[in-house]
Amino acid sequence: MANVLDTYLGDALGELYVKKYFSEDAKKRMLVLVNNLQKAYAKRIDKLEWMSPITKQKAKEKLAAMTKKIGYPDKWRDYSNVQVARNTYFENMVSASKDAYQFQLAKLGKPVDKSEWFTTVPTVTAYNNPTANEIVFPAGILQPPYFDNNADDALNYGGIGMVIGHEITHTFDDQGAQYDKDGNLKNWWTKEDYAQFKSRIQQVINLYSTYTVLGDLHINGAMTVGENTADIAGLAVAYDAFKMTEQGKGNTKIDGYTPDQRFFISLAKIWRVKMKDEFLRLWINNNPHSPPNWRVNGPLMNTTPFYEAFNVKPGDKMFLPKKDRITIW
Repeated sequence: MANVLDTYLGDALGELYVKKYFSEDAKKRMLVLVNNLQKAYAKRIDKLEWMSPITKQKAKEKLAAMTKKIGYPDKWRDYSNVQVARNTYFENMVSASKDAYQFQLAKLGKPVDKSEWFTTVPTVTAYNNPTANEIVFPAGILQPPYFDNNADDALNYGGIGMVIGHEITHTFDDQGAQYDKDGNLKNWWTKEDYAQFKSRIQQVINLYSTYTVLGDLHINGAMTVGENTADIAGLAVAYDAFKMTEQGKGNTKIDGYTPDQRFFISLAKIWRVKMKDEFLRLWINNNPHSPPNWRVNGPLMNTTPFYEAFNVKPGDKMFLPKKDRITIW
């Protein structure tokens, strides 16, 4: 029943959800967080050694043009034509279906409504839409352990910050990089820069293909490369953005952990998952995302500040020689 309500009256449910679970203060804090990620990304682009100035400029223009949708839409959908009663489930469904059909028909002949969302507000998800150059974070995911308006910056930048960085990176991954700042399928790279980019993408494919689960079952590096690229760069840019905060600049411990340690621990917490071996095997063969443990360990092994935070040394299971650590963005 909850799924039906979310499907047919999603905005009505969403409006009630944000009143209870996502305040205006939380939305303001999220906007600051996203803006800091954007600033950190621009700085990282400036520092890239493998990209030419002309392509850097195009990349930063695309980054600046990105639309950010946070929490809930600016306008709620009108359901005044839907007739609902407690004892007429079938009739309720017919009325809601008719309204949904008319809602789609009304779009014909009109410009694309770029304010429209393609997920409902209570949904625990986030997405990047390359054809609109937008990133979307509904209120459903802006809850613990991803985001907590009452928590310190280390937890939020390590949690939702990594997710934000991940979604921004989809703008520049193996697929998103093919779209320009207006969402058009158009090349904005020089030939040399794109060749350099592809060589780094291949590094990600090669590295993740060595990772295993269930003994000797290897991750499909090629199938998961877009998500792995977004994880590696997403963590790096989230860390840079965290260092812009007062807590990130300091070294005050909380519960015995430094700010950097709390940042990395928060990343690990958002991917805590239990699954059966059979499901994990199905995941490896069909899911474009790496399994949860490698969405933590893979990016961390490529992040030098993680080594410094936890004194990771040669011989430790998560040690990767510095020359083998991948930096794309």
